Amino acid sequence: MSKRLDTLAVSALLAVSALIAAGCATATATTQSVGAVSARQADDATLLEKVDTDGDGEMSEEEQQAYARKVFADFSQCMRDNGYPDFTDVVLEDFTESNTTGQGRFLALMAERGVALTDPDAVPTLQTCAADIRDLQTFAPQPSDAELQEREENVLEFAACMRDAGVTDWPDPDFANNGGNGYGPELLEQFDFESTELTDTIDDCRAQNSGVAIGADTDTGDDADDGDAESSDDEAATADADAEPIERRPISPLIEGDTSELNIAEVTRRDLVQTTTLAGTLDYGEQRPFPTNTTGIVTNLPEPGDTIDFGEAVFYVDNEPVLLLQGIIPQYRAFRSGMSDGADIAQLERNLNQFGYADDLDLTIDDDFTAITRDAVEEMQRAFGMDDDGRIDLGRVVFSLRPIRVSDVHVELGQTISPQVVVLSTTASDQRITLDLDADDRSLVEVGDTVAIELPDGVTVDGTIDEIAAVATRSVNPQTGAAGDPTIEVTVRFAGEPPADVFDAAPVDIIVTEEVTAGVLSVPVPALIALSGGGHAVELVVEGGTQLIEVELGDFVDDIVEITGDVAEGDRVVMAVAG
Repeated sequence: MSKRLDTLAVSALLAVSALIAAGCATATATTQSVGAVSARQADDATLLEKVDTDGDGEMSEEEQQAYARKVFADFSQCMRDNGYPDFTDVVLEDFTESNTTGQGRFLALMAERGVALTDPDAVPTLQTCAADIRDLQTFAPQPSDAELQEREENVLEFAACMRDAGVTDWPDPDFANNGGNGYGPELLEQFDFESTELTDTIDDCRAQNSGVAIGADTDTGDDADDGDAESSDDEAATADADAEPIERRPISPLIEGDTSELNIAEVTRRDLVQTTTLAGTLDYGEQRPFPTNTTGIVTNLPEPGDTIDFGEAVFYVDNEPVLLLQGIIPQYRAFRSGMSDGADIAQLERNLNQFGYADDLDLTIDDDFTAITRDAVEEMQRAFGMDDDGRIDLGRVVFSLRPIRVSDVHVELGQTISPQVVVLSTTASDQRITLDLDADDRSLVEVGDTVAIELPDGVTVDGTIDEIAAVATRSVNPQTGAAGDPTIEVTVRFAGEPPADVFDAAPVDIIVTEEVTAGVLSVPVPALIALSGGGHAVELVVEGGTQLIEVELGDFVDDIVEITGDVAEGDRVVMAVAG
């Protein structure tokens, strides 16, 4: 095992088991102690059998490294098998190629995979899956009792220093439950490690108490258990080396000159988001005739665009309302005393109860039109200024599954209507966007996905995929008779309230996020230079002029491209063309 692996990775593995023990022990009082998980493996012969693949009775560095990789692979698979099916592999390089080690590094790796170590639901899984990790502690050098006592005294002095410096609620370490530096993950929740004031105070107190590894850079790491002082020095040296400027391997001599007038772009680290834009139509849905069975003279009408909710009047005939109620069974008969039982009566009674007309009555919702039902009907009639005869004639209520929006009015005031006359056309009361998605693109969306809705005026708001048709359809060109490609109807709704003064109907764009490449170095495409022998370069601004640096290209998103090579975040490159 390399020195880098020995001092960095093994110490991190120690922190893994310690952190799991601390997290499980503090997550819930009803969980059994998991001290065994963080206990040092006493049976070295058993561990030797696991690690010694060539049977020579020794654990070589290569064998230790191979075993460590296997342990992490088994741990990751165990997490997937026990409640975290999307858990991606934790690999040794997660530790060896990072400057952040210990508990903080493991916390970050687990959080990226959706596992909170203080979540009680995670405890059984961690108990099941952490069993083999404890073996790895045997690979790390163990401090003597005197060294342990000295470190504990340092941490206690550090805690006192923090309180004296004004962080009055800084706790003493709890070595029994947390081990290492005595602090568990709860410290991250109790204090804001992004605070400059806090981190400055920590740095001051750390300077007075060597060996105490607490701070934003370690995320309360368990480095006090990470081996001897030499290991700490090696790790610090590695971090310093990693912080040095990147080594440049230019592919051209220095191009001397004044760079102040050049069109410059900066190498930035960003998330590249791949999106697809789909064409949709914003409206209120299909327009439908509003059926009524009313006879009389129209005395009041709504306006197109009006929204009518349950319990409200749709229009008036002979100066009495036609009411909108909630239900699925159309009114097919008058409601009155002595009528035969039926489910339509229960539907009416639910509305009478919902709108408060039976509050003072002992109304039973059933299929029987009783005297109490009649009393509730009379209460509703009085509320609308009607004759309270307890009877609802055919056509005086309309049952609907949802509120309606008036899209068109087909009669005039004073007009005499009969059951055959269509008074109104209506739509749903809320707007939606419909789009015809090519069947080949079905995998782009799922019900519940968040999308962006770009309105004709350029305003973009959040939307949600509300419905996806289960059957694909194929349109036919009415002129040629040719069949088009199969499509699937997708319905999108606004995630919140629609913007003020939104269009009643309009073409809109639906922007679907396909893929996110996180945290990559990138430049504008015009900064790329095509090389004659193949490949690409950027013209890097350096002291005294510029030089060409070869780069490899990754994902393209709009006019931005991912690059890798001898470049770093913040580098300045020349734009080959204006942009």
